[in-house]
Amino acid sequence: MDLLIKNCGPIHSPSTERMYHMPRLEGETILVLGGHIVAVGEAADAAMCQALVHGVPELNAEGALVLPGFVDSHTHPVFNELRAAEYEMRNLGRSYLEIQQAGGGILSSRRSLQEAPRDTLKELVRQRLRHFLELGTTTIEGKSGYGLSVEHELLSLRLLKELAGEEPIRIRGTLLAAHSVPPEYRENREEWFRQIEEEILPVVKREALADYIDAFCEPKVITLDETERICRAGMSHGLRVKLHADQIEAYGGGALAARLQALSADHLEQIDEAGIRQMVEAGTVFALLPGASFFLGQTKHAPARNIIEAGGCIALCTDYNPGSSHIQSMPLILTLATSQMKMSAEEAIWAATLGGARAMGLEAETGCIEAGFSADLALWPLRELNELPYYAGDIRPSKVISGGRVLHV
Repeated sequence: MDLLIKNCGPIHSPSTERMYHMPRLEGETILVLGGHIVAVGEAADAAMCQALVHGVPELNAEGALVLPGFVDSHTHPVFNELRAAEYEMRNLGRSYLEIQQAGGGILSSRRSLQEAPRDTLKELVRQRLRHFLELGTTTIEGKSGYGLSVEHELLSLRLLKELAGEEPIRIRGTLLAAHSVPPEYRENREEWFRQIEEEILPVVKREALADYIDAFCEPKVITLDETERICRAGMSHGLRVKLHADQIEAYGGGALAARLQALSADHLEQIDEAGIRQMVEAGTVFALLPGASFFLGQTKHAPARNIIEAGGCIALCTDYNPGSSHIQSMPLILTLATSQMKMSAEEAIWAATLGGARAMGLEAETGCIEAGFSADLALWPLRELNELPYYAGDIRPSKVISGGRVLHV
């Protein structure tokens, strides 16, 4: 995993000291040894002769703009069938209840996942992981949550762990068994939560299947008290908290995330000023998902400008899933962040790289182009940062490098 990247165009690295700042580094070279960045710009230029003497392989960047690989801290890649029919129904005015009564919604994903052969499901997830890489994303957080049974929640996490060892993309797993309450437990919710606590979490810890615990915290899905219960159970097994919060209603999910010292609270379309203030004080990352609002045909997005002005740290994510955001393209998310949430290109790219790393607790490993960081890079056929969202998703990197490995994308 040694590499000398020469003839780079602009190299922009997210500042670790100043949020939303993407300074341009002087020099045209990046030296990678053992999969990690050793020197950048002028420092790499000085080390180049020594690297050449030792036979480090070279890559000609051909003047490409160099950025860190995207860090997507909220995805749901483990599912079987698509839900395009549901998408069409929603666009034609059918309500969520009508779609659910017609067999759509999360329960349709549950049914198709449980029916899928294991090998088929694994290959589908593998293809999605490779597509993330093609689009410049080198790190993802991947959730369970469509299994909604002890067996299939564990299966989802096991597949992600297996694929993390087989594919050149960094994956961190999240247990989202509290994505919903399975219909067979609607009259006995306590039993589902007991199974999460007593049957799923001990296995997750024993097999090291996940890094995070999550819940869909909404009054008609998982209540505040239930969310806190599940999160604290996960914390007792060594998992860090990430929450679906304040998406549908201003319910206090962001404030709960702050009290739990969560890594991030995600969605936040309906968060109020008190919730913003509490999250900022707690250092909890605001993981914003403009693709979900866009895909659902909604006009209200999370209040990014209020969050930035309050001193909050934003991560941008795709929320890739079959129902509410069938989007894997972080470049498209950048377009939505800039056009709909009025973030600058510099703010949005920072949030999609180092911001995402902070939302995963990986800010010392990836999301930055500095000595000591993993060589997770994307080379873009561009000259300026603001061109990336300007292309509205209609662009791909010319090269992707993951852990110093040049990928054929």
